[in-house]
Amino acid sequence: MNTRGIINYIHNNLYKEKYNLVLWFPVLQCVGVLLYFSLNFEPNFIIIFLLALIPVCIFYTRHTILCIAITAVFIGFAASKCKTVLVNTKMLDKERYVKNVVATVKDIDHKGLYKQFLLAVFNDCLDNIKISVRTGIDSNIEIGDQVILSAKLFPLKIASSEYAYDFAKIAYYQKISATGFATSKLRLYRKAKTKKIYEYIESFRQYIYENLHNNIKTPHAGIMAALLIGKKDGIDIKTINAIRDSGISHLFAISGLHLSFVAGLFFIIFRNFFAISETLTLKYNTKKISALLTILPTTFYLLMTGMQISAQRAYIMVILVLIAIILDRKYRALIAIGFAASVLLVIEPESIFKPGFQMSFSAVLALLSCHHVRLFDVRVIQYFVSILTSSIIASLATIPYTIYNFNYFSISGIMTNLIAIPIVTLMIIPSGLFYMLLIPLKVEKFITPMIEYFIDSILYLINTITNFCINVHTFSPASILIITFGLLWICLWEQKWRLWGISFMLTGILLGITYKTPDILVNVDNIAIKENDGLLYSLNGKNKNFVIRTWARQNGQDKIFNHKKYSGNNRLKYYIDSYIYHCNNNSVLLAYTKEDVLQYCNSSDLIIQLSDFSYQKCSTHVITYSDLEQYGTHLIWSGMKVKRMRSNRPWHLFSHS
Repeated sequence: MNTRGIINYIHNNLYKEKYNLVLWFPVLQCVGVLLYFSLNFEPNFIIIFLLALIPVCIFYTRHTILCIAITAVFIGFAASKCKTVLVNTKMLDKERYVKNVVATVKDIDHKGLYKQFLLAVFNDCLDNIKISVRTGIDSNIEIGDQVILSAKLFPLKIASSEYAYDFAKIAYYQKISATGFATSKLRLYRKAKTKKIYEYIESFRQYIYENLHNNIKTPHAGIMAALLIGKKDGIDIKTINAIRDSGISHLFAISGLHLSFVAGLFFIIFRNFFAISETLTLKYNTKKISALLTILPTTFYLLMTGMQISAQRAYIMVILVLIAIILDRKYRALIAIGFAASVLLVIEPESIFKPGFQMSFSAVLALLSCHHVRLFDVRVIQYFVSILTSSIIASLATIPYTIYNFNYFSISGIMTNLIAIPIVTLMIIPSGLFYMLLIPLKVEKFITPMIEYFIDSILYLINTITNFCINVHTFSPASILIITFGLLWICLWEQKWRLWGISFMLTGILLGITYKTPDILVNVDNIAIKENDGLLYSLNGKNKNFVIRTWARQNGQDKIFNHKKYSGNNRLKYYIDSYIYHCNNNSVLLAYTKEDVLQYCNSSDLIIQLSDFSYQKCSTHVITYSDLEQYGTHLIWSGMKVKRMRSNRPWHLFSHS
């Protein structure tokens, strides 16, 4: 096929798919968001203005589709910039003690042996701080109250490795300035006389959480809280890992499963209530009235869940269903999910980096594109077959994002989901909602044995079925973008050319598999090097802290071993007080003393200074100790490519005080 033929092929297919072109608007918004966050500098509003002129100029040339496409990219870019400017979080620059700080309680999380408070601080240097408290707490402290405490604060942790979760970036958009721990008792300073709406909602959410923990045993109460109100902090690490490894963690993210159940329940209640009166039924359209009234409890439940990304996506789609009923319009699920994505990308453009956003939208898109598949006509068989097929489809669609974010995927998840989904949807969630309705009557304890029995079955399931989790080294963003493009190509088009998406996905998978992880990872406290067996080894004996575990996972390992245990052909040579690392005809000096820098300066391709000392200027490129302190983890590949984790963007810059 020549160039002319290719152009005609694309043009003809686009004409046939003209009603699906609108579905690509949020995709192009994502392009604008990713373009903004990929820059190594902070763009100013002059650049935004110049970008805005591009679609205007194209509009006058009457290229309407191209104009709309560039406008979508511009909206994504501009929304990201505006959100960054509006948030403008003050970031703590260094460790510091604060004494007798007065702050307002915004949230309370139970962490087993201690509690974690989100506090709004009353000073010009900080916004919100997240504090762990083990030193004692006044018993009558609630959300909205003012407290006084002393604490040690720490700057926010940036990503410990390439493509690792960047807590500093996410915290910046949550207006969190620092984390830390209390060094004094958390005392009540002033009781709140009036509360804001969100404080009332959070207080009610906290009340339900504490009620569950008072009446239901552990870890069942934590599981119930995660399923009903999205608070997962009450689940112990062992149970969380078991849930993750079994492949059913998606059931514990508030999503369409929960929102559609709540909306459906209240819609049926309202319709049956109106059906009591024959006059109302005959005189008014009770179906539309029920749909309108259902919006209120559904909205309240969304606020109760903590506004997770998957919950917001599901809420928008459910509300569009109700609006379609009210307006007598046909509901199109793909339009709904596209609209939900567009809204979220304007309000929370940073959410594109959250696993919840990536996995929620990819799973729903894949399920919607395969919704017409029916294998059996018998309803009972069809229900369980649909669970099986949905589990397979959703698992396949989310595997790339699971690998990218968590560096593993579960093979046993399909079988576990086949049993777990009916138990959760038909037993646990309905009984949990019924429990919440009984709280005002003070008789909720009567159904706790039943709830505990249902949760026992889930715990037995995840601990009995053998979990096959495969560790995989991280995929590069380029490979994930190509896989995502392939998935979108399959899901958003209807003509036969959608099958080209498979080739895009296979190309992305191949790029991900062949991605080469760093050979050296180093920061102030840790250093790991890759040996000839492809595994990372620690040089300073540290192999259990969070940073080291992250490095291990991103290299496809369970853990990093001490280099002393390596017995193969060594890339690392020990000289006096320092090391020289050899790889692909390049050598890296890992220097602990200035004498080693002077001795091996001219014979090394790169020098990494691992302790604080002064030395004469060296012609070889040096990663100094101050570089490690200032820019965090440095990654080095065999070709002497160096990448550092701290950028010049606002979420990595300090507000000096």
